[in-house]
Amino acid sequence: MASASLRRTDRVSLTLLLEVSGTDSHGEEFKAPAHTLLINRGGAVIVFERELTPEQEIHIQRRAASESHRGSRVRVVGQFGRQKGGFLYGIEIMDSDVDLWGIEFPPIADSTEAVARMLLECSYCHSREVVHLSELELRAFETNRGIARHCRTCGVPSIWTQAPHEDEKKVTRRTPRVTRESDTRGAGASESEQRERQRMRLKTRLTACIRQTGADDELAVCEDISPVGMCFRSKRRYDADAQIDVAVPYSPDAANIFLPARIVYSEEMPKAGLFRHGTEYRKLGQRAR
Repeated sequence: MASASLRRTDRVSLTLLLEVSGTDSHGEEFKAPAHTLLINRGGAVIVFERELTPEQEIHIQRRAASESHRGSRVRVVGQFGRQKGGFLYGIEIMDSDVDLWGIEFPPIADSTEAVARMLLECSYCHSREVVHLSELELRAFETNRGIARHCRTCGVPSIWTQAPHEDEKKVTRRTPRVTRESDTRGAGASESEQRERQRMRLKTRLTACIRQTGADDELAVCEDISPVGMCFRSKRRYDADAQIDVAVPYSPDAANIFLPARIVYSEEMPKAGLFRHGTEYRKLGQRAR
């Protein structure tokens, strides 16, 4: 049953645009649009206007330009009614190794301590994950409409927001953002590079922890963050080109991820009695300049 299949991982109510192709009961080939109503790692409930039969095999292709490489053979589990736009069908992906949705689904067994579950999307690379939120993370999301977490694709912390539905007007326009290793606030950046840098940075009020050899850790306020660096203000002044480690977001009561970084610039904020610093992340193993 499709309902059993959909319980293997969290069920996500999400519209993804599809193209369904196959051969009908009369031996005629067809190709027509469809969309998902619910998805999980191994299957979905889709809305499709043509009549299909249980156990029938069809091919599904994603229609979004950035996802058009995703396709798979699926099995029709059954029909579960009808709504505006077509029949409701449960489908099961036949090859368990195929990632048709481009979404990371954690095992349900890992969610026993979660107070909420959401489909979140990295604001930079658009990677998507079903995230099991703790009470602290849920409160942070309620306040900021997003949370900061480590992105395995970007390789650095980023802001994650709720993933949107796909629609006909936007699905062909959206392309993944490409990160830039040279994205800093250095004086030598061209005007176009500065505009690109500004576009990629997200404003935040996250707590950061700055760690430097030979000094005590310092808590700071992260003003903006990107896949390649962050800007923070602090009471302590750090020299340009200084090597530090940063954790953002930082919580003294939870595990934190520190990343090696380099101070790109340092400027005084006289009225506030603080200093603003721009940083860029350093690759692991990268030599100090």
